[in-house]
Amino acid sequence: MKLRGRELYIIAGVVLAVICAGWYFLLFSPLQQKSADLSTQEADKQTELQQAQADLVRLEGMKKSAPQTRADLVRLKKLVPAELAEPGFIVELNQTAKASGLKWSGVTTATPAVGTPFSVQPFNLTFTGKYFDVEDFLWRLEDYVDYRNQDFLVTGRLFTVASMQISIGTGTPQNGVSPELTVSMLINGFIWSPNGAVPGVAAEGQ
Repeated sequence: MKLRGRELYIIAGVVLAVICAGWYFLLFSPLQQKSADLSTQEADKQTELQQAQADLVRLEGMKKSAPQTRADLVRLKKLVPAELAEPGFIVELNQTAKASGLKWSGVTTATPAVGTPFSVQPFNLTFTGKYFDVEDFLWRLEDYVDYRNQDFLVTGRLFTVASMQISIGTGTPQNGVSPELTVSMLINGFIWSPNGAVPGVAAEGQ
């Protein structure tokens, strides 16, 4: 059977359409999808690279400041510890009192008032001495934490004086010197308790 010219054109067009469709779906479309996937992966990798570079810069900065950071942590731990009073702090108070000329009678601690992020631990101090010895003792306590040149100088624990009771001794003044004073002082230390709990202290209701 001999095909006419018009039929040849139709058949050729159909064959060409099939070839074009096959090329598009079997070759071009997968390559296009693969190219899009590669572009997406490249963008993701570029984002990861930028994040890694930013992390590297931050880590380098942390590495340079690590010694200062460690020193700051040591100071903060001394300033506001995360545990109850240790014997070392009691010894430090005793030494401060002696350096001021006071006669140390003792110290008692009470159960901390638990709070967030700080808990308050009371200390009851008792000692005897002259008026100016008491004044010197208060100055030394205040000097545990000093703020100079926009920085904290920490040599002891942070505290506040809550109350102080002074009674005059029964002796009589000699050579213009007044008798010794008996001093009972309540100071509050602070404990770092961001979770509202202090080690060794039972929670309320327990």
